[in-house]
Amino acid sequence: MVPVVEPEVLMDGQHTLERCCEVTEEVLKTVFSQLYIQGVTLEGMILKPNMVLPGSTCSKQEAVDEVAMPRSAVSCDPSPPQSRGLRSYRAANPRNWLRPV
Repeated sequence: MVPVVEPEVLMDGQHTLERCCEVTEEVLKTVFSQLYIQGVTLEGMILKPNMVLPGSTCSKQEAVDEVAMPRSAVSCDPSPPQSRGLRSYRAANPRNWLRPV
């Protein structure tokens, strides 16, 4: 069995891309801290993070290339090197403009 960890920052709301990035980074730091405390073997887990996007009702909706950069930076930054399984799914993105990583 492989633990699949799927922390979620909701896309509902008026939050900006920057705010989603900040919150996602904080959530991932907390999740990895708790995984360590609970003794989860990070080498064997799969991380399914949320998409880093502006809120669905935010007035500023960035283009694909603007969204891809912060998402990549967040996904890699707070994750310990032991956690190699990173997966994101296009189906979860209602705008369908980002591909799986």
